[in-house]
Amino acid sequence: MNPNPTSSASESSKGRAERSNKPSLRSLVQNLIRRVPLWLDKLLSFPYARVAMIFVVGFAAGVVWQSYGGAARTTIASWSPHLGWLAPPAASTSYDRIRADLVAARQSLEKLGNDISRLEAQGTNVPRRRADR
Repeated sequence: MNPNPTSSASESSKGRAERSNKPSLRSLVQNLIRRVPLWLDKLLSFPYARVAMIFVVGFAAGVVWQSYGGAARTTIASWSPHLGWLAPPAASTSYDRIRADLVAARQSLEKLGNDISRLEAQGTNVPRRRADR
């Protein structure tokens, strides 16, 4: 305890004076905001920065489109009937197309097998593929 009350008051005002000499957070942020454009001007020219930003945004858009392309196409196509061509084809039609192609391939293989059997039954020399090829 300090017996002299004036000395404690001067110590408290001294602490306030020291705090007031320190820059506030607000002034630090304002100074930083003022300095960043100057720093960027020294580092990059504006046209270069514009091209770099266009590249970065384009790259990000491409990555997002690759990740969420189907959902994005469906959403955009639902906005207007004129944008319907953007919608991805329905999954069931692609499976139906694959199924139809497999059925056609199976039928052509069965027909080829029947033709070979018929030629062998007639005694015709059926050309065979050699194993050494």
